[in-house]
Amino acid sequence: MSTIFLDTAIILLVVSLVTGSVPDTHITVSGISSGGAMATQLHIGFSKDISGCGILAGPPFYCGGSGMTTALCMTGPALLISVTVLEQKIKYYRLLDKIDDPVNIKGDPVYVFSGIYDKVAYPGVVKLNEQLYSRLGATVKTNFDMPAHHGFPTENFGAKCSTLNTANYINNCNFNLAYDMLNHLSGGSLTKPPVNSKTPLVGQMLMFDQNAFINFPLSLAAEENAKLSMSEWIKNSMYLYTPEDWDWPTSGLFNLTMPKSSESLKTKTITTRSYLSGFDDEGFVYFPSACANGEKCSIHVALHGCQQGKSVVGDVFATKAGYLEVAELNNIIVIFPQVVKSLMLPTNPMGCWDWWGYSSIYYATQSAPQMSGVKNMIDTVRMIKKVFAATN
Repeated sequence: MSTIFLDTAIILLVVSLVTGSVPDTHITVSGISSGGAMATQLHIGFSKDISGCGILAGPPFYCGGSGMTTALCMTGPALLISVTVLEQKIKYYRLLDKIDDPVNIKGDPVYVFSGIYDKVAYPGVVKLNEQLYSRLGATVKTNFDMPAHHGFPTENFGAKCSTLNTANYINNCNFNLAYDMLNHLSGGSLTKPPVNSKTPLVGQMLMFDQNAFINFPLSLAAEENAKLSMSEWIKNSMYLYTPEDWDWPTSGLFNLTMPKSSESLKTKTITTRSYLSGFDDEGFVYFPSACANGEKCSIHVALHGCQQGKSVVGDVFATKAGYLEVAELNNIIVIFPQVVKSLMLPTNPMGCWDWWGYSSIYYATQSAPQMSGVKNMIDTVRMIKKVFAATN
């Protein structure tokens, strides 16, 4: 009988850490191109937990699975895509309990961007996101007038704004889109990085074993010395990452002595990724200085586009799109999940997020491998934060 009570106590402790009565972390998502489509899937699928979404040059929810071709969902014409059909799919998935109740989306901030010169994701199709989210009651901000091609606009990095930069799909448009978007998703009161000087990135840039984050052992948080157990797990699942042009000193997360290369992890814990899911072995995460010391911080998930994952462009999307500077100044932890290109199992030759069904016919639901995988990564970061905040 005592064993039953002990097991019950452990379960209750874990549940309280994950879903405690204290208001939980503010969580938002964004992405470009296929990452934009994935962001809408995450927001609509997990609207109880995710409270804002940025869609940059990406098609609307479930367009690729609605009986239309992926080509139509990228290049149009938009008149052939029915927003009503997409809205009905959301209601159908809710009826089957495959997504959260879309009533949660009412009032959520949503940001939609499309460059006027984009020939990859036709602006007319991207703009359907505004229609769909308006029907769901979201607070939508649009950015449709920039003379930009298909890429992530920044203030000072990338190719000319109006050109297609296939090297990394980041364009110098003299505009900090990462800030403009995150500011909208966060209520409009964020501190903007200065234009003519570098923002000191004195937090922790890390790489993490994506499989470990997807399959985080909840029992760790319920152990008697949760902080010690979690510390060991962190050191076995993450390592400090210092980009080549990083100007700032690095140290340990939560004052831990962290590995400084992947070699020690690969011999111990880096597990073989699930090839059918499309995930790469490792992802990036940035903990701003305040967050690395255990202070309360929000979480944002930033999703790369096709041919923009680390297996193709390295850390360029994570370090150059502008997320980190905004994150450091405003206490936002940013997770950069990664998918990898593959020719078969799954068929994903351009390294895109699944917005048409290559990993599952239910790719836009909570149970889909990429959907549940990214959500588990979010929950793992939340768990780490809560354990250290509770024992700091």
